[in-house]
Amino acid sequence: MAYKLSAELEGHTSDVRGLAAFGSDMLVSVSRDNTGRIWKRTGPHTFIEDSVLVGHDKYVSSVVVIPPYDKYPQGLIATGSMDTTVCVWDAANPGTPVQRLRGHTGNVCALAVSRDGRTLVSGSWDKTAKVWVDGECVHTLRDHEHAVWGVLVLDDGSVVTASADKLIRIWRDGRLVHTLTGHTDCVRALAATAGGFASASNDGSVREWTVDGSVRELHGHTSLVYAVAAADDILISGGEDRAMRVWHDGRLQNTVLVPSMSVWAVAVLSNGDIACGTNDGRIRVFTQDAARVADTDAQKQFEEKNAVFALSAKTMGDVSLGNLPGPERLKQSGDSDQVVMIKDGSQVTAHQWNVERKEWIQVGHIVDAAGQTQKQVFDGREYDYVFDVDIQEGAPALKLPYNATENPYSAAQRFLERNELSLEYLDTVADFITKNSDGVQLGPQQPHVDPFTGGSRYVPGQSQAGADVASDPFTGNRYIPAQTTSVYSPPSEYIINRAGNCSAIVKKLAEFNAELAQSSDTHLAVSAQDMQHVGELETTVSEPACSVLLQLVQAWPVDRRFPGLDLLRLAVAASPLPLTCHAADGKTLVALVIEASNIESAFVADSPLSKSDEINAMMGVRALANMFAHPQGIDEAWAARSRILNVLDGSWFRATNKNLVTSLSNLYFNLAIAAAQKGDDDEGLNILSACSRFLEHTDNADAQLRLVNVFGVLAAKFQLCKDSARVLGDETIVILGIMGKSEAAKAAAKAVGAFLSV
Repeated sequence: MAYKLSAELEGHTSDVRGLAAFGSDMLVSVSRDNTGRIWKRTGPHTFIEDSVLVGHDKYVSSVVVIPPYDKYPQGLIATGSMDTTVCVWDAANPGTPVQRLRGHTGNVCALAVSRDGRTLVSGSWDKTAKVWVDGECVHTLRDHEHAVWGVLVLDDGSVVTASADKLIRIWRDGRLVHTLTGHTDCVRALAATAGGFASASNDGSVREWTVDGSVRELHGHTSLVYAVAAADDILISGGEDRAMRVWHDGRLQNTVLVPSMSVWAVAVLSNGDIACGTNDGRIRVFTQDAARVADTDAQKQFEEKNAVFALSAKTMGDVSLGNLPGPERLKQSGDSDQVVMIKDGSQVTAHQWNVERKEWIQVGHIVDAAGQTQKQVFDGREYDYVFDVDIQEGAPALKLPYNATENPYSAAQRFLERNELSLEYLDTVADFITKNSDGVQLGPQQPHVDPFTGGSRYVPGQSQAGADVASDPFTGNRYIPAQTTSVYSPPSEYIINRAGNCSAIVKKLAEFNAELAQSSDTHLAVSAQDMQHVGELETTVSEPACSVLLQLVQAWPVDRRFPGLDLLRLAVAASPLPLTCHAADGKTLVALVIEASNIESAFVADSPLSKSDEINAMMGVRALANMFAHPQGIDEAWAARSRILNVLDGSWFRATNKNLVTSLSNLYFNLAIAAAQKGDDDEGLNILSACSRFLEHTDNADAQLRLVNVFGVLAAKFQLCKDSARVLGDETIVILGIMGKSEAAKAAAKAVGAFLSV
């Protein structure tokens, strides 16, 4: 039996990114509008918004319902957010969180709970999953190379993680026990099934896995698959093809199309109804039970929205638009939920077979993703669109030109600057462009309306939810790059910090050495001859001097190390000799600097960085960056890139010292240059992913300049990085072109933004 609309829930003002069902009468949704919402059934086909969960200050990305127990007889709700935290709410009294779990350094995009409710697992863009028991983190699972998009707790206590690195991993007691391969793109979601679990992927497939690793592949989606849920003997999946698909025993049983491009989240209620959350901010519930079907008017409105929905041919599978059947095909019957495309003159429409009514129902029309075929001219140039925007009654309409292949934010910025309008409306104008053009963001076809009022008059002062700006790493980005050749030339020289007063540093070292000689740590003081060797560094770098320097930066008390680390930084910039003067235990210079400057522990500690920690970390980071001054240093630093990236990951959250933040960005920049010279696209992507989060967080002018250039360097070298850069930081870079903290940062952002838009 086909699924029919039961209820449509409206309240969110942006994409619904997560959805959880509790019984038959309650749903919990989370959204990019920074809220969660609890919906409760009030009738066979009606729900009301019972509560709004307000506690996160950024997008809310994931949600799970925790079963009731003695203290919380109505259960708990956990939500994960771009603000890196997990909030836990009492379902009976959700005014404020009863707990806030901290530890992740990236968006918490996945949550799962054990059947008994005691174990909560979170997955994050920081490439880790965390296992929480009674509010305490008992395990951090670290082996994935990219974002952890899906998590699951099996009945035997094992934890399953799915990642953008295309792998599924199984863990027991915090240890990796099995790795499953098979998906050819990012694995986006997991769901428990009777015989094991299911996974959904950007490769367009759903897979059912047994606990012994055998797999059954389910094919039916024609684009990325974002979500999967299971109950009893059915499996539900949703994706970028605007479809929620129902599977039974490995076969596609039903397809439910919705008038929204992205089905981000799906859930199954205990009465067998199914629900989805979509990019238009709505939750829709569907049922097979006639008693819960929506009234005739609601069903008619739903069908009308579907009929006029604009589809890209790219989401319809491997179909040649030139070989489509004509309207005569609609005189023949079809299979259950079958979708066909019909060409009638210049129009192409999509139709789905309704078994009960024995007729084809129009469910959309196909648009050319390259934009309109009839170009429009503005200021002597051709554009796909030239919108009329009325700024006020009686005044001439302003022209808003836009090409389907450019970034909507670039076009919005150009429009606002040309007409001397406030840049605070950047998001709103970009959203207007996205919603009213066929090539970039596809959706319901409506008359071109004013971006602020929905009418014909442009009234600054009102705003609405921003466009679905791509910000998820490795997701189904709907941006279509233009087929043009860029003249962008990225920077190619390493940043080496050679500035420093060597004599003053040597003097400070001598002072500290004298203090140590008079203290209980007298054994740590170096001899007069050794200090003489160190003094020679003012004019030349020698092996004896380097050996002494490496000895004291490891052995001296932490609060006395900074002049030694600073001198080591200058020595590394001047000569490759420090690379060969290894410590007695044979450590590489990278390992020695990381340990001596205490970077690794400083950036993960819970307490604020002390002054000593900040200075040592800054000197250590500068020394690592200066290793790129020589070919030998580049080789050693690049060989240790994984450790360096792991140590630095999330450092920008802890670093408050301006010079330390700048030093961190310089090191990332040098790693990007090295990746362009020696690495591949996956290695570039690792650096790009970290820098996108760093760039979003920092308001340091120098760091903004360096990190924007990281995007340019990697995007110019690797196509995968260019595609991902549009997802990871396109919006941020466009905004920095307007509001960067320095003119240099603005200029770099504009240049890189223009390059990314073609």
